[in-house]
Amino acid sequence: MRPSLTLASTLLILTGCASTGSSEREPAGIAKYADDPRLGEEVNRICFASNIDSFGNNTRDTFTVREGRDHYLIEVFGTCAPLEHAVTMKIGASTGCLTNGDRIIVSDSLMPRRDQPFSTARCVVKSMHKWDPKAEKTQDESDTDSADSDDASEES
Repeated sequence: MRPSLTLASTLLILTGCASTGSSEREPAGIAKYADDPRLGEEVNRICFASNIDSFGNNTRDTFTVREGRDHYLIEVFGTCAPLEHAVTMKIGASTGCLTNGDRIIVSDSLMPRRDQPFSTARCVVKSMHKWDPKAEKTQDESDTDSADSDDASEES
C-alpha cells in the first residue's frame, strides 16, 4: 500500500512540474496593449486636481485613470498585488502631478488595518500613456457596420 502511495505522489508532483508545451510568456504591462486602438502616446506627467478618484481596468501591473476629460493607462514596475483589486488609490507625490518613478499608494480595503499588511502597497510608476476608451467601441462599431453592409449586399 505504501509504495503505491509514494508512486502516486511522485507522479502527481512530476505531472505538476511538467511543461505545458508552450514556452512563450504572455505580454505584461503596456506590451499587452501594443495593438489596442485605445493606447495613445506616452506622456511625462499627469496632474490631478486632488487625488485619484476615477480609476479602473486594474491588472497586477496596469490601470486606467481619468482626470477631467482625459484618460490615461498607467503601468507600474513589476507586479503590485493589491492593484488588481484596489478600491482606494492616492498619489505618493506631494506636487499633485504624477511622473515616472512616483509612487501610487493602493489598497484593496477602504479602511486598511495594521493586521493586514498586504492589503496596502506602494507601486512605482513605470510609464503613462494616453488612453481613449471610445477607440475600441468605434473600431467595433465600424466592424459591425461593415459586416451589416456585407450581409445586405449578399442579400441583394
